[in-house]
Amino acid sequence: MHSMKIDVHGHALFAEAVGKAGKWGPEYKQDADGRWKLVVGPYEVKLPPQPDGVPFDPMEDMRKNWDPAGIVTKLDAAKVDMAAITISPLFYFYWAEPEIAIPFAQLQNDLMARDSKRYADRLFFLATLPLQDPAASVAEIKRAAAMGAKGVNLGTDDFGGKNFDDEAYWPVYEALQEHDLPIFIHPYPSPMASGKEDRYNLSWVLGYCYSESVAFAHFTLGGVLDAFPRLKIYITHGGGMTPYQLGRLEQARTTGQPGVKAQRPIYDYMQNFYFDILVHDLKARKFLYDLWGADNLVVGSNRGGWDWADGFKLLDELQLPSAEHEKIQWRNAATLFNLDLTTIPA
Repeated sequence: MHSMKIDVHGHALFAEAVGKAGKWGPEYKQDADGRWKLVVGPYEVKLPPQPDGVPFDPMEDMRKNWDPAGIVTKLDAAKVDMAAITISPLFYFYWAEPEIAIPFAQLQNDLMARDSKRYADRLFFLATLPLQDPAASVAEIKRAAAMGAKGVNLGTDDFGGKNFDDEAYWPVYEALQEHDLPIFIHPYPSPMASGKEDRYNLSWVLGYCYSESVAFAHFTLGGVLDAFPRLKIYITHGGGMTPYQLGRLEQARTTGQPGVKAQRPIYDYMQNFYFDILVHDLKARKFLYDLWGADNLVVGSNRGGWDWADGFKLLDELQLPSAEHEKIQWRNAATLFNLDLTTIPA
C-alpha cells in the first residue's frame, strides 16, 4: 500500500437540509447591499463578498464546494486518499426545541450516510447527536452505527444547559463504548446560544480553543473517563489551549477545586485523547508533538474553513522520522476510526 493521506477534519453541507429546521432555518438571505449570508435563527454568518457583476448562487456554491461530490473533487486535487465528513457546527442545534433538533439531526445523518456509501473508498462520516435529549442521542447512536458511522461529532459544552460531565450522558457513553465509536469534539460559535456580540469573530478565532479546553476538563476533572475508560476523544485545533495548560488542570485536581472527581493525575488521561496538528505556528506545533507524541496525533485541515491549512504540509514541516510521520499522516486515523482501507487503490 502506498503512503496514504487521511484528513479527519472537514464539514459537509447539504442542499436537502436547507430550510428543514422550522424557525431555525437554516437559509440563505441577502442584505440590503446584496451580500449573501447564512441565517440560522437569529444568528447570521456573512459569506465572502463577491466581485461586482459576478452572479452568485449560494445553493450552487454549496453543491460545488461543500457537498460530498465537491469534497471528493477537492480531495482528488489535493491527492488526499480519505477524509471524514461532519455537519457544520452551525447546525448542531443544541439550543433548539427537541421536536426540531432531533429530526434535523436524523436528516443530516441520513444524508452523510448516503454519500459515505456512494463514495465509500473516499469518505467516512461522524454522526451528529441531539444532545439536549440524552435518550434520543442513545437511539441515534444505535441508528447511526447501523448506517456505518465511524464516530460521533459533538460540540464542547452547553447542550441545552448540560455538559459532558452531567451523568445524564452516562447512557450515551455506554452506547459509544458498546459500538466502539470515538468522539470528535468541535465547538460551535458561542453567540449562537448567548446572542452576544462577536467582535472580530473571536468566538471562532479564540473561543473555539477555550471551549475545546473546557471539554477536555469536563471529561477529565468531571470523572467521565474514570467511569468510561475506553472512550476515545479527538479534539481539533491542536486540542485548543489544553496542551499548554495541563499543569494548571493538574493543579486544579491536586488542590481540590470544587466538584473535581478525577481519580488519577490529569496526565494519565492523555492516552484517551487525540489532537490534530492544525496549529498554525510551527514552534507551537513542535511543542504539541513533543508533549503529546506521535501515537495520538492526526491530520485535520478543516477543508474550506476560514482557518484551513494543508495539514500534510504542516506535518512535513515537523521533519519527523518516517515511522512517526506515517502514524500522524494516516495510521492513527485508521486505527481511531476503525477504517477499512482495503477499498483504497494501492
